[in-house]
Amino acid sequence: MDRRPTVTAEDIDWLRKLRNARAANQPSPDIPTSVVRKLLLACVEVKPRERSTSLRDRDELERRKQSG
Repeated sequence: MDRRPTVTAEDIDWLRKLRNARAANQPSPDIPTSVVRKLLLACVEVKPRERSTSLRDRDELERRKQSG
């Protein structure tokens, strides 16, 4: 399931405003925090979590070593 937020046309408009302000050497407009958060989350590539050995897994490994 994809949990990234959906980027709307309004969000893209904010990006255009930033780009245009930068091109014109003008100060950037204040972007609403919700838009910034959504754009950042939409751009982040979700990496799978590395599996850490839990206590249960560790105990199972110890049992296997002892029996094998």
